[in-house]
Amino acid sequence: MLPDRDYASLVPNPPTSFGLTELRDAYIDAVADEVVHRPMAEERRAYFVGLCGLFGLDLPTSRKAVGWSRARYVHGLVLNAAKSLLRTGSPWDGYLEAGALFKALDDLGIGEAHRSMVVELRTTVEASRSKHRALLDLLLTGLLGERAQLVFTLADLDADGVERAVPIRYLPD
Repeated sequence: MLPDRDYASLVPNPPTSFGLTELRDAYIDAVADEVVHRPMAEERRAYFVGLCGLFGLDLPTSRKAVGWSRARYVHGLVLNAAKSLLRTGSPWDGYLEAGALFKALDDLGIGEAHRSMVVELRTTVEASRSKHRALLDLLLTGLLGERAQLVFTLADLDADGVERAVPIRYLPD
């Protein structure tokens, strides 16, 4: 167990400026919450909707919400890219503690080969996730045009009444 003062350094600080990256990440969270309702889903949704308002963007988070607007094809592709990103993973996703499984694999004589394969697989998965995020950035930049360069501060969010939900990735385990 790490001391509290050391553990705090392992947790990334929540953002203090909000640009395209934060909009993209809020969108991914909102799409994920459409699929599986997670704790703080309403707060994340309000944050996403607030950021969309600041950017002047209406971005659907479900197939039903894509509708029949002129941008429906691009909106559909953005939604598909987010869902594809969320599906990208490895057989180890979701394990919090797998000591017994590692032992069982070692007992079968395949532990070392398995660990080597998992390292390669994780590298491939992370590369795929990075490409998905880059694709989402490209699509959002196309939809936003010059507004893609906007960056908002905490004061801007407060002034507009945007609720700032802390995404799961910024919370300690």
